[in-house]
Amino acid sequence: MRNRVIVLLGTVVLFVVAVLWLPNVPGMKPSRLAKDLPKAFNDWTGTPREPGEKERSILAQDTEFERMQYSHRDGFLPPVEASIVFSGKNLSQSIHRPEVCMRAQGWQFVSESYHNWKGVLPDGEVLPIKEIICRQPHLFKDEEGLLKPTILDNGEKLFIWMAFYYTFIGHERIVAGHYERTGEDIKDRLFKGHDQRWAYATFSSIISKKYVEQGASTGSLAILDEEGTRSHMSSFLKELLPRILAAPGEGSDDSITTKDNPAHE
Repeated sequence: MRNRVIVLLGTVVLFVVAVLWLPNVPGMKPSRLAKDLPKAFNDWTGTPREPGEKERSILAQDTEFERMQYSHRDGFLPPVEASIVFSGKNLSQSIHRPEVCMRAQGWQFVSESYHNWKGVLPDGEVLPIKEIICRQPHLFKDEEGLLKPTILDNGEKLFIWMAFYYTFIGHERIVAGHYERTGEDIKDRLFKGHDQRWAYATFSSIISKKYVEQGASTGSLAILDEEGTRSHMSSFLKELLPRILAAPGEGSDDSITTKDNPAHE
């Protein structure tokens, strides 16, 4: 615990020093991730989703969102939501630790783990990703507009069970940790004289077996436990990411102009 505090304090000090040494906002390099999610690919079809007003209100105005709910053609595999937040010039307000928002939204964390997925990205590149298994009560509005928990036939509350997977995709590197991303920002400012635009990418799906175990119906969906959901998500990303991910050090972003960003010249 003591070592973690020392590392965190050192990170904060370095960031302050970086800001003092580089008072002007440096140029920004684009993320490797494309800004538009495909509306359809292979057997998946996407439906656009808008971020909530509360989500938008706590982030910088130049933060950009892209969100899509994907459904499989045969209706057998559980749907997947893909959500991407692109950082603005103010890195401290654009994106932050996802766990903070998730807990504020009422999610109860059951487990957290880091994974390095092989075979998902082209050219043998490993995808670092964080998995969060969580749940929260399923609520509905009654006739008076009040939120109440859904009660199953067995008298128990119905819980929503989700598996969230997130990663941060920058100009060159992909990292799965908030503090690792912060460290990359510090190194870029100190030694390279630029910022990089990060894409905070989250992919989520229900854990269908948890619904069956509660006595709820999942219709024609495949019954997947945590391991099955993990395999389902890695297969989904193996189809999606190569379509929207550029090679390290590449990528383009029309909102980052040469005039405003000398590092883009």
